[in-house]
Amino acid sequence: MSSKITKISVTNDKISGRGGLTLILRYLERTNLYSLIINTLTPIVKVYSKGLQLEQFLLQIFAFFFDGTDMTMSGFDAKKSDQAYAALLETKPSQLASSHQMKRFFAKLSMVPNKLFRKILHTLFIWRLRIEKPGIIHLGIDTMVMDNDSSKKREGCEPTYKKKKGFQPLHISWGTVLVDVIFRKGSAHSNHGTDFIDSIADIVNLIRSKYSAEVPIILAADSGFADQKAFSYFEEVLHIHYIVTNKFYNDTKEYIRGLSPACFTRICKNKTSWNIVEFGNKLKSWTRFRRCIDTKLQIEEDGQLILEIAQPDSIITTNIGICKIADEKLRAAGGERYFEAATIVEISHARGADELIHRSIKELATKEQFPFKSFGMNQSYYYLLVIAHFMFETYKRDITLDVIPVTVYPDTFRRKLIDFAVKITSKARYIVVSVTRTIYETIQIDSVWKRCQSPPAIQIV
Repeated sequence: MSSKITKISVTNDKISGRGGLTLILRYLERTNLYSLIINTLTPIVKVYSKGLQLEQFLLQIFAFFFDGTDMTMSGFDAKKSDQAYAALLETKPSQLASSHQMKRFFAKLSMVPNKLFRKILHTLFIWRLRIEKPGIIHLGIDTMVMDNDSSKKREGCEPTYKKKKGFQPLHISWGTVLVDVIFRKGSAHSNHGTDFIDSIADIVNLIRSKYSAEVPIILAADSGFADQKAFSYFEEVLHIHYIVTNKFYNDTKEYIRGLSPACFTRICKNKTSWNIVEFGNKLKSWTRFRRCIDTKLQIEEDGQLILEIAQPDSIITTNIGICKIADEKLRAAGGERYFEAATIVEISHARGADELIHRSIKELATKEQFPFKSFGMNQSYYYLLVIAHFMFETYKRDITLDVIPVTVYPDTFRRKLIDFAVKITSKARYIVVSVTRTIYETIQIDSVWKRCQSPPAIQIV
């Protein structure tokens, strides 16, 4: 018998190629994420008896982010006629939002001040701290350019340091998640206004009040955040450690050139090696000496030796070892190794991990262009995207740890855990989602489904 297809027909069965959405949306529901957002935003975003409720909008916008198939507002109109999609979201087709309803929803969200969205991120942060219980907290801070050069008439879309028009939000990261975000116009540089100090102060005070008053906190940043005022505030008020790549000034360069080769020591990581030297540095505007480490790359990661004239170098400024209260907390937590120059250099060089978070969140969004002309609407859109990314990272840890590596990016995650075929049927009083045996066995979908019913719940703080 021939195996060639000879006919095409239509079926009324509910079949979808986005089967994994049901799993991750059930996870969001059972963690109490919707309740957290609704309780936080309801004072601003009023709930009406007619039309879609806030939870329905949240459900569909998170499905929109995790799906990633069509990231345009008009894509919601196409989904309205898809009964299988409605079944995946465990809602009625009549409850699916149109593009106009979504635009009105974000117009309402544009009235929400960013402090309320940040409050949601702070609550998620404390939720994970209490689960993972770190003895030492590493924070990173950086900005990320969202290139909207090709988008017309975007409020706040301004030239950035990358010579592209766009937005430049300020991010505070912990591991692979963003725990605080300030959405900003494109021209807002790293140390714009008081955003840097204020956001770090908010996070540190949150940790001290909701998690632990004694846990050591180490902040890593690049040269855009090298600021005497911020350093003094961290040392004298917040009592935290910082490791910041600083700018090279002429007097510093001259001092390093005058040092004897015997002053330098070599540190290695795998095949890479650096020559480093420590010294106290007091720039002209500084009120005190701070610990500085000059690093000069000798051998690249591939084992290639670099000529002395071409060796790139950088200078690191830190208060580890010279800030009494913060030092005591670090030693009490067993962090003796953090006082070593090699560890400080390692942490500074590991700041590249912040770029991986940027790559991940851009991949989740699938594109950098924002959908709206209003700054407030794009701000609310971005905060919901960041919340979705936070839950994407926790889902990999809470639910699929033995199915897929936690380091995978959204594209790989979608291919393996979202984009598989399902058939949805009703039997007796049950609604059954059926998958092929290959999918059933490959991703252990029965175990994943059970875990989604009882994940660690978010506690509102």
